[in-house]
Amino acid sequence: MPEGCIIECYIMEEAVEFCSEYLANARTIGVPKGIEERIESRSGFKVIPTDYKTLCEAHYYVLQNTTVVDPYMSKNEKWLQAEHKRSFSSWFKRKIETELARPENTISQQIRWLAYEPKREVLSYSGYGIGGYYYNTSDHDSRSTTQNSGVMVEAESLHMSTAKDKNPIYANMLYYGVIEDIWELNYTQFKILVFRCKWVDNRVG
Repeated sequence: MPEGCIIECYIMEEAVEFCSEYLANARTIGVPKGIEERIESRSGFKVIPTDYKTLCEAHYYVLQNTTVVDPYMSKNEKWLQAEHKRSFSSWFKRKIETELARPENTISQQIRWLAYEPKREVLSYSGYGIGGYYYNTSDHDSRSTTQNSGVMVEAESLHMSTAKDKNPIYANMLYYGVIEDIWELNYTQFKILVFRCKWVDNRVG
């Protein structure tokens, strides 16, 4: 009996090893290739002309969500929010240009190129793999058997109890939506990926 158990165990180990080696190079039928094979991959590439207003909105989003820009950002009171969004990008550019004029400045290359704004020609994709995940636009998903256009973001936003609330607070909220466009913004020395999404209205679902 002991000899039989040893033989069975050996056969089992050999079978498992054989299967693992065989399946390592196998491909499943009808299932897209794994995410790990599509990292940093792109599909549906095209160059699109973008109006300056839309580009500025995308640029402001980049600045608002880039850690190195945080020291230049300020959480203003409610009555300053709209003006802050409208003018921050131009103020930031002037601020960095002024600091760069000083011989002893410590402005990093990343800050320098962020201040100069992205190029007007935007690269648009229908699919993009990055950070271990692969994303599609909703238009691409409408013609595909797999769906990868849904997104969820936890973001900090200004909350008011009423329209006359004079003491708004910042709090995190979950936002759900679908990707309509995938843009690659070119800041000359580096590129930043942004999604243009259609968001679900949290008030009505």
